[in-house]
Amino acid sequence: MNILSAFLVAISLCMDNLAVSLAAGCTLQGKLSKNIIFRMGILFAAAHFIMFSLGFLGGYELERVVGKIGTWIASALLVYIGVHMMLQACKESSFSGGMFASLKMRLLLALATSIDALLVGIGLGLQSAPFWLTALTMSGCVFFTSILGFYTGRCLGRRFGRGVEILGGCVLIIIALKWLL
Repeated sequence: MNILSAFLVAISLCMDNLAVSLAAGCTLQGKLSKNIIFRMGILFAAAHFIMFSLGFLGGYELERVVGKIGTWIASALLVYIGVHMMLQACKESSFSGGMFASLKMRLLLALATSIDALLVGIGLGLQSAPFWLTALTMSGCVFFTSILGFYTGRCLGRRFGRGVEILGGCVLIIIALKWLL
């Protein structure tokens, strides 16, 4: 595996992360400071690095256990977050985006978007792919797409308001359904 292959793997793992960051950015708007965006980028990148590393090191046994239910777990987390996001947008009298302000929701998002990194890590570990090249490329791409998604989402949320939060919840549910099909 060369740098181009590692980059393509990283980009493929980043697409769901970008969509989730975009949706979360829409809900946080004014609460989304540069510091929070930076910390979320690090959290998402760290979650992907950890899950990829566990998969890479865990090999076949981990795939037997998680491979069958990993997609269902990630999908259930995204559906939960998406539905919660839409309900909160409909309930609140003012658009606050507070659900992503909690550490619990941030960790759930990081976990949900990194389960695919676990499975990719298993596959690449079985092929003896270069660990550091792939893991660092993936983590860097996840960090970058998180930052891009949160900033873009913040701009969209400010411009379009509550409707974008509902749309963001729908996007998370669609991603979950895509994973299951």
